[in-house]
This record gives sequence, structure tokens and C-alpha cells, in this order.
Amino acid sequence: MVTTGHLSALDTLFLNLETDTTPMHVGCLAIYDPSTSAEGRFDFNVFLSNFERRMTQVPVMRQRHVSAPFGLDFPRWISDPNFDLSFHLQHIALPKPGSWKQLRELAARLHASPLDLSRPPWEIYVVEGVNGVEGFPVGCYAVITKIHHALADGVRGTQIMAALHDLSPKGSSVENRLAPVIVDRLPNRLEMLTRAALRLPGNLLGKTRTLGRQALPLMKELASALLTEEGRRQRAPKTRFNGKLSSHRVFDAVTFGLEDIKAMRTLVPGSTVNDVIVTVIAGALRRYLVRKGELPDVSLNAMVPVNMRPDPGLGARRDSADSYGNHVGVMCPQIHTDIEDPVRRLREVVRTTHTGKERLEQRNGLAVMESSQLLPTTLTHSLVRAAVHFNLADHLQPVFNTVITNVPGPQFPLYLAGSKMRAFYGAGACYDTVGLFHIVFSYSGSLSISFTSCQRMLPDPELYAACLRQSYNELKKLLS
Repeated sequence: MVTTGHLSALDTLFLNLETDTTPMHVGCLAIYDPSTSAEGRFDFNVFLSNFERRMTQVPVMRQRHVSAPFGLDFPRWISDPNFDLSFHLQHIALPKPGSWKQLRELAARLHASPLDLSRPPWEIYVVEGVNGVEGFPVGCYAVITKIHHALADGVRGTQIMAALHDLSPKGSSVENRLAPVIVDRLPNRLEMLTRAALRLPGNLLGKTRTLGRQALPLMKELASALLTEEGRRQRAPKTRFNGKLSSHRVFDAVTFGLEDIKAMRTLVPGSTVNDVIVTVIAGALRRYLVRKGELPDVSLNAMVPVNMRPDPGLGARRDSADSYGNHVGVMCPQIHTDIEDPVRRLREVVRTTHTGKERLEQRNGLAVMESSQLLPTTLTHSLVRAAVHFNLADHLQPVFNTVITNVPGPQFPLYLAGSKMRAFYGAGACYDTVGLFHIVFSYSGSLSISFTSCQRMLPDPELYAACLRQSYNELKKLLS
């Protein structure tokens, strides 16, 4: 089944935010052990054959967008008639010794380059030679993935991952022959203009309804942030992570035991795994900024995406147009980097995240998705370009300082072409004013915190990774 449909306003916003230095894709780095496969070693031909069969289960991977003339309508997804897998799936190798430093630096370089948006917006790099990563056997390989944020959010990304993997090294019941693929014809300019004209009344009505629902609550929140003492106290301070980005990225990750993280919840009754993770990251940010002599007196704020994707339920179409794209709400709580004591910090994180969730529920959690409909597509793109040209990012007060998103993964092993996935790390989209993105992912009893940043803002990612470990160990010691 081919999935076509128009991008949502929020997905269109992700396209419009893209510049040469701020590509708006997300991604991951996964490491696999091929000793569990039938061949007992990595074989790219076997990998490629398996991937081609699996792709038929994920129609979104053949989709590209086409834009309406003059931005009169939201772009539309079509199944690309010119799809060529060789443009999206590439086979490369690390030089010896194939260390973690080499692998993460490769992932950062690949993540820094924009996707070709005239094609389905994703790329996968299969990397051999991962032989020198501590804790992993010789002969492993890695898979580095990039997928545009307009096409998938974190939850949808994990569902795509699940469709490409098996639950055992023997594979599943996916047929061994390639299924036929139905593709779309590229619409011409007149067709797109006609379609946009027909949809214009409905789009205007949707904007009017959104304005009625969201304008007053947004105005109240803005007035509270600008005029009240509490609002002024909760504003995000300016940090090294909140200016204009360079075109270079850094990437690194740390891994902890999930059971240890769960045990840390006992330090503050009522806390969640997410609260503990936010506390660990806040402690790491505090340590890092203290080392730089740049810790603000007030707390940093984090943007915390919340999955608002409805449960499809039994009988729902998994390939419907609404099943892709982004379905998120947003909280921007203080993370209390101004508090040195980790337990007190955790207690305050619990309080502020609880308040944030209550506000999100009161607003139905859809304010971000709905409010994005009020932005004219052409105007948004022009404003972003103007902001880049005049370097406004270095002069604006940030709304939040960093992003922390928690994506729960499966608590059992996954296999790709018979190879066991040993580790998974996410990579986020950094953009002007927000140059540090954390992705938390739990998998098979472990929990990883990976981070993506601008090389100019975070020139020493290994130091920040050490700060994360120290912050984690600080809480873990309190359990004994």
C-alpha cells in the first residue's frame, strides 16, 4: 500500500527550518555482532538482500515531498517514481583499529551533511571494521542512519526500526521474494497549483479554528513569561549552547544499567526514570559549565518532547497518511542546574516536570502541533533565512538551553540480517539557539544517553561524556 498525503504544519516547519548549517534530520548509530548470523560473519550481499525485502514493509522509505507553487499549500508526500536504493544505502569501512573515537567522529561528520530533499529524505551507512570498540567483539559492524525530522519523530523512528529487524537470528516470516511496489507520478506545476487552490478554503478554516483555540492561551503564557516575577525567574539563561551553529558536529554517548536507573527512583518517592535521567543530565551540564567557568546563577531549561501519537488500536491502518510525521507536545521545565546536591536536584526536577505535565494535559498537549498551522509556509522559510543572514541567533534570548528526549526501546534483543544489535545511540537535530541535543534510549536492559552538538560549542565531547558518567555515579553511590 502506498502512503501519500500532505505534510502537517509541524512537519513543514521542520523543512523550513533547514539551512546549510542546520540540517533538520535525526538519526542513530547502532552496533551489530554478526557472529549470531548463519554466515557467522558480516556479508554485505546478505545484508542488502534482507534490507530490500524489509523495505516493502515500510512504504515511508520510498516517499519524497513535492512543494506547492508559491507555498500556497503544505507539501505533499508521494511514492518516488525514481527511487534508487544505491543513493540511500552505502557500504563503507573504518580504518584500523576501528575504535569508538573513529566511529563517533565518522557519525558526527555524516550527521553534519544535509540530506538530498529531492529524494526520499533518508540515508543509511553500513560501516565495517568496528574492531576496536571496548566491550564489543572483533568483527562487529555499525549502521549509521539519517532520516529527516519531517518524515518521522522518535516514536515513529523506533517503529521503522522494528519493521527492519527480527526477534531472532533466524529471521521471521517475511517473504523471500521482493513484493511489487506501486509508485506515484511526479505532479506538474499546474496540478499542484490546482490542488492547492482546492484545499485553500479548508486550510484557511483550519487556521481560523486554531487561532480561536490557541491564541488566548498563548497570549496568556507569553504575558506570564514577560510580566510576572515567576515568569522572569524561569526564563532560560544564555549559555555557550545558545547561539549560531557552525556546520560541524560532534557526537558521543554513554551507557548505563537500566535497573540502576530504576533503583535511583527510590531516592525521591514518586520520581520516574525520565526524572532521574533529567537529573543526571542536569548534573553533567552543571559540571561541564563549572569546568568552563560559565555556570549561570539560574537554572537552565530543557525542551522535553512528549509523544502525543494516539494509539492506533486494533484494526487501524498502520500505513495511513497520519501514521508518519510528528505527533509531539512540548514541555520546557527548569532542570535545576543551579542545585549542587543531586537528591535535592532530583526532588525539584520531579516537581517541575509534574507541573509541566499538568499544563500539557490542560492544553491537550497539542499546542505545538496546532499553533504551527498559523505559520505561513513561505514566510517561515524567509524568516529563517533572514535570521541566518543577520546572525540573529547570537543576539536572541533562548527559550530553552538544550533538548532531552526519552525514547523507550525494546527490552529484548533485536537482529538485523541475523546479526544481534549490541547497542543503539540516537542523534538529534541541532539548530541555531539550541546547539545541544540529548537522546535517551533504553534497550535490552541498558540505557544510553547520546548527545549531538556543534563542534564550536562543544569542542571536547569526551569531557562532557565524562561529566555524564560522574553525575550518574554521584547518584548511584547514594543507593549503597
